[in-house]
Amino acid sequence: MAVPPRWANLNIDLVTEIMNRVPCAIDRTRMAAVCQAWLAAVARAERLTFQLPSLLFPPADANDVYCYLSGCREHNMLAGPRYFGSYDDGWFFVAYGHTCGHRLLNIRTGDSHALPDILVDHVAHEIHSMVILAAAISCPPEFAPCAAGIVSYQPELDAPRRRHLAFWRQGDEVAVCNVLPGAPVGPGWEPEDVVYYRRNFLFLTQGGHILVCNPLYENDDSGNILLVPWKLMPFPEWSFFRDCMWEYPGSAVVRACYLVESRASLDMVVRLAAHHHAPTSSFKVFYMDPIDIIEPGDDDEEADEYLRTWNWFGENAWGGRMLFVGRGCSKSYEVREYPGLKDGIFFLDDRSFYDAEMMFGRVNERQYPCSDIGRWSPPEGPLPSHVELYFPERVPSYNSPPAWLLH
Repeated sequence: MAVPPRWANLNIDLVTEIMNRVPCAIDRTRMAAVCQAWLAAVARAERLTFQLPSLLFPPADANDVYCYLSGCREHNMLAGPRYFGSYDDGWFFVAYGHTCGHRLLNIRTGDSHALPDILVDHVAHEIHSMVILAAAISCPPEFAPCAAGIVSYQPELDAPRRRHLAFWRQGDEVAVCNVLPGAPVGPGWEPEDVVYYRRNFLFLTQGGHILVCNPLYENDDSGNILLVPWKLMPFPEWSFFRDCMWEYPGSAVVRACYLVESRASLDMVVRLAAHHHAPTSSFKVFYMDPIDIIEPGDDDEEADEYLRTWNWFGENAWGGRMLFVGRGCSKSYEVREYPGLKDGIFFLDDRSFYDAEMMFGRVNERQYPCSDIGRWSPPEGPLPSHVELYFPERVPSYNSPPAWLLH
């Protein structure tokens, strides 16, 4: 009987063709480590132009990565800080001290940048500690100094914990909240999500409004201070919630809302459940559109496009896309670029975002839910929309909620 050839003796053209049929970047990296011949084959393989996010899954002591392109196969590869967001090309927002030690980390290159644990309010002349819940950055940090829009807690305030918005510039040791004029506060105004869109940070509030913030740097006697003018994109309050209740009468609880840039516009994805403790039951996608433009002033200047009244309208023709939703890092992909896959919405278990005390407990007291993770499929022919939960029996994590790894 002939002895099978060693892996290194396989024809390099054959190995290259195999590599071309492997869509997962992590699988390709591990194949390249087999031998020099396979490493050469990876270099010759077709470039992975369109790579879907992978799911970062945090057990109690380590983190696993699950890749949709490799059939949700497990890649055990990361240690376990708290993850609170991600950015393209392998960047993660992490907190090594759970409520402190915030960093922006690239798991591919090992490059990292310190994020602040301190928030300065130059207007009120106050300094607070800060715990970051979600963040979005303006550009890759390796190419140019980036800025970040941040959703945070200020844990030492003698009041119920509320989510605040803050801003940071790469290289600064503190974040600031110098929003001028002062951003509205109170019920309905806590930030739900943040996205960097058309050179502005957009914060989605609980009431469905959007705060458009454009960080600026100005000089004064003490040096550079970040000022953040903002404008309001007002939406008729709770209108999209009423639409959800009307279309999904059995799913009366809005679990979460996300902003996602898709097809050169901005959409809001609303996540629904039967009640607060039930798993995700459905989704609805909205697009924004102006419904009332303010008249020009006496000087005949044109009305500012952000001084309009806006509304969220249900999007009935959003198909042909795969949406991956997560705070600060939602992504949209065209199905036609991924043969064999279908449109739908992929979601994480982020219920801990609303638990103001979760991250401040002891290790054995923290219980980050990890079971409400899956895919929602829209109606297809006679088939109704439905949710497939991937890990319904998954136990909670002590160290982090799940996160997306963006390639």
